[in-house]
Amino acid sequence: MKLWRKAEKRQPTRAQLLFHGLVREWLLIGLVLLPFTAYLSLSPGLALNNPLYDSLRRLAPVPVDPRILLVTIDAPSLEVLGPWPWPRSVHADLIGRLSAAQPAAILFDVIFSESGKDADGQRLADAVCKAGNVLLPIIGDSGGSPGPPQEPLSPLLKCAKGVGHINVEADNDGVVRSVYLREGPPGSTLPQLAWLAFTLSGQAPTMPGLSQAPSNVRWHQEHEIRVPFTSEAEHFPSVSYVSVLRGEVPPESLRGRLILIGATAYGMADRFVTPLSSTVGTTAGVEIQADVLNGLLQGRSIVDLPGWLAALLATSLVKLLLGLLLYRPRYALWMTLAGMAVALLGSWALLRLGHWWSPAACLIGLLLSYLIWNWRRLSVILAYFGWELARLDNEPKVLPERRRAPASKGDVLQGRIFALEQAVSRTRDTRRFMADGLECLPVATLITDPQGNILLANRVARDVFGNDLVGENLVEQLADLGYPPLHNGVRPALSALELVEFRDIHQRSLRMELAPLLPAEGDFALGWLLSLTDLSKEREAQQHRETMLRFLSHDLRAPHSAILALLDVHNGESPVFAQIEQQVRRALSLTESFVQLAKAEADGYQFQPTLFAMLVMDAFDQVAVIAQLKGIHLVHDLDEADEAMVYADQSLLTRALFNVLENAIKYSPSGTTVRLRHASAQGWLECRISDQGPGIAPKDLPELFSQYRRFDSAQGSDGLGLGLSMVKAVVERHGGRITCESELGKGSTFILQLPQLDD
Repeated sequence: MKLWRKAEKRQPTRAQLLFHGLVREWLLIGLVLLPFTAYLSLSPGLALNNPLYDSLRRLAPVPVDPRILLVTIDAPSLEVLGPWPWPRSVHADLIGRLSAAQPAAILFDVIFSESGKDADGQRLADAVCKAGNVLLPIIGDSGGSPGPPQEPLSPLLKCAKGVGHINVEADNDGVVRSVYLREGPPGSTLPQLAWLAFTLSGQAPTMPGLSQAPSNVRWHQEHEIRVPFTSEAEHFPSVSYVSVLRGEVPPESLRGRLILIGATAYGMADRFVTPLSSTVGTTAGVEIQADVLNGLLQGRSIVDLPGWLAALLATSLVKLLLGLLLYRPRYALWMTLAGMAVALLGSWALLRLGHWWSPAACLIGLLLSYLIWNWRRLSVILAYFGWELARLDNEPKVLPERRRAPASKGDVLQGRIFALEQAVSRTRDTRRFMADGLECLPVATLITDPQGNILLANRVARDVFGNDLVGENLVEQLADLGYPPLHNGVRPALSALELVEFRDIHQRSLRMELAPLLPAEGDFALGWLLSLTDLSKEREAQQHRETMLRFLSHDLRAPHSAILALLDVHNGESPVFAQIEQQVRRALSLTESFVQLAKAEADGYQFQPTLFAMLVMDAFDQVAVIAQLKGIHLVHDLDEADEAMVYADQSLLTRALFNVLENAIKYSPSGTTVRLRHASAQGWLECRISDQGPGIAPKDLPELFSQYRRFDSAQGSDGLGLGLSMVKAVVERHGGRITCESELGKGSTFILQLPQLDD
């Protein structure tokens, strides 16, 4: 049996075409989405950047360095010393007390904008010169040079250890998160004041951040860093300004410290909105300077990653997700969440190492990838469902539909769901109908999977095998039933089983038929359908029939033959003997006709390739004597070299030709001709046998091949009407057909058509 149907070229299925289209579309989406992610990554004004930075910064706080000490101009100091500004002599006294304790550096976050040419100003300048480690701030406008405020500071500038700027940078939301470690007019940029204090701590640092930042022609800004704020719970150690003046602070707590002096009292206009403002309010400028210095001392200054590296990280994660969505689409949500978690954890880890990479662009790219992927997959699924449901709807309906799916009112998904519900309901009904139909079949029927495991078996099959068959192996069950034993103990495949009739262990005659169950599209077997037909009664009837034939052909003919022999001995002694002989011969003819018709209708045909000319010659030889006695001339257009072949049972087909020729001779007057002609066309061999007898009436032609039918044209001839019935049975068993053309007074032509074997 041939199991597989091989096609020269496999055409892609509808699902494969849709998937290939989705892959091509996904590549185009990637070509758009990746540059878009890179663009967002290079956009510093992206709204999500700042909230993500503030949230992750809280998870990576910087501890307070104990070397830093704040001397604060607070409310108690204002109450004692009076309103601001204070005389410069007060600041000179403070510097004197601080320098006596030998601090590492004294940083003033105070702008001395008033005139300093009096005695108090000179006293302050002398105190700064004597201390030798005082750092003073200077402010300038980013639209121009420092300008006039520098003039009052000239005496101080000469004595100060260093002069730096105290500018801070507010983002587009008004929150201070970064500073530039160097900025100012081109050619005369100043370092940041906290950076100068850091250089006095005894380290030999390299200024972090990019050496060149975006700038304009009149103002340069370089080495941008983000302020590494401490946590809300931690504060820098501080003492009041007035406490230091009174000598209430022990010198030991001041020695070797980096002292920052600045205003913390509310109302002095030196306060800024920072990421800490949501919990602790605005932050004093001196505290921002302390945070900058604290980060520098611990190597925790936060520097933005270069734009190209930030874009590379963002697009790499998005590109990875785009590929994974094609490779493992069922885990799309978890892969997207994992990608977002990796982006957030990576940003937090870089923040701990002093680098800031905003994951906002990456998160947006990942989210867009997931949303677009699900949108396109849903569109493809809906398109495929619509196509398949349309095909299913066009299939012939086995059962009437119980309800129709409602028309979609703009919602394609809802329409598809209703149609799918209807299709599933119809499938269940059809399956139940088929299962019930299979159960009621009068033939033992089983359905197996490709490996031969039984999936379904009807009631008759359970009766034949005598047990529940679901889940059992079909080959083993057949072996137990009495199917011809397995060869050498090797269990054959289902496709190798011989479709034979066999007797089982209960002596039943079973005929097995096997067919593969093939899908609507494809050439692989989904399973097998096996049927076992119980032919026990038919075989018993056939045996009785064969017994009867033997009785007719031998036991019944033997007495008649003996009677004819006795009549020959007493030939002519009495006229009665002639009548007895006539009736006996008629009985023998009747018996012979019964035997021939029974053989023609039996199943014992033995077909083999045969030359048609040989069959014709044999039939002509058998009727030659009859034709000669009646004076009939026999003619045919064949010779023994004719190569036309048919697949025939030689004995029965020769007998059929003999019966037709015998009838032609029987009903033809003496001196006429019986002619046989043949021709081949389109795979058929046509044999025409014509006589010149009285013909057959048109009204008798439809019943010509029926049994026991005698017509007016046959009056005067012996017979029971079984000969042509036998001819018709033989020809049809050979796959052919027989017809008759006749005209009263002009004769008849019998046309036999048989399948011709190819050369």
